[in-house]
Amino acid sequence: MKKVAILGHFAIGTDKANGQTIKTKIVGATLRQEIGEEHVDYFDTMGGWAFLLKMPFIMISMLQNHANIIIMPAYKGVHVIAPFIVLLNLLFHRKLHYVVIGGWLPEYVVKYPILRLAVRRIHAVYVETQYMFNALAHEGFKNVRLMPNFKPITIKSEKDIYNHSMPLSLCTFSRVMKEKGIEDAILAVKKCNEALGHIVFRLDIYGLIQKGQEQWFEQLMSCQPTEIAYRGIAPFDKSSEILGNYFALLFPTHFWTEGFPGTLIDAMSAGVPPIASDCPSCRELIDDSITGVLFPMNNVEQLTEQLIKCAQNPDFINAMRPACLRKASKFLPEEIIKTLTSELD
Repeated sequence: MKKVAILGHFAIGTDKANGQTIKTKIVGATLRQEIGEEHVDYFDTMGGWAFLLKMPFIMISMLQNHANIIIMPAYKGVHVIAPFIVLLNLLFHRKLHYVVIGGWLPEYVVKYPILRLAVRRIHAVYVETQYMFNALAHEGFKNVRLMPNFKPITIKSEKDIYNHSMPLSLCTFSRVMKEKGIEDAILAVKKCNEALGHIVFRLDIYGLIQKGQEQWFEQLMSCQPTEIAYRGIAPFDKSSEILGNYFALLFPTHFWTEGFPGTLIDAMSAGVPPIASDCPSCRELIDDSITGVLFPMNNVEQLTEQLIKCAQNPDFINAMRPACLRKASKFLPEEIIKTLTSELD
């Protein structure tokens, strides 16, 4: 019997690079590195309805042949995957682990009683933020573990970070969708340039365009000046390298239940301070005016004001770069994964 089976969206054979897929791959690769590749099997949930038809047989095989089962479903799949594997496990009595991606679980267990019952029957639930840990503990869950997001990153040395000349280059590095505040970033950059009377900032937008929002984004970009550009999807293993070319990262998310954004770790590892929405997950990672800048969520005017402040005094951002490097070093995989490996049979 093998030690671990991981059920998640590995998207094997594709170039998908959304947050769910990236974290699933990183957790899998880190476990294989820590306990041995021969002890960890992957089971890919990609495929929609085709996967759902195969799911019972996949789960039975996992439970028959592995001592520990790790599930990493997205917010839609969790309604099926968690209850079903908990039900099947009544026959097998394996140790179930749920590595949560994103920050929505506390809201879901209140809203969906069946999911709540299923999550209670899982041995350990690993959440990304203290906010989620506290919210689930308040609901009476005693099986919650705090396991912040982590990435296999190369942290720059202080001598490799550099100051930037005008115009200053900014970027967004997330899914391209309304809810991630992409339009807020564009508006704030344009307002800042208009207020200061010349092009102080350029903005590059990276990321996968959200399915169903392609037309919105195409229309949005059709009327933008040349200093605002879409740069496509960055390879997930080149994130820090690409981000190192920028003055600051913009992360104006509208999601109050945002999980622990891996892109903030990428930015800090390159010595690039984030300018981000003041939501719980960002607040846990960013020390305001020390490792980045926080502004009120959904407030383009406040974001614009912060950008004007940075344009008038770039050293405000430059002084944060060494602290960003130190902060990033706390999120290396080999330490954080111990929260999970210590719970394995």
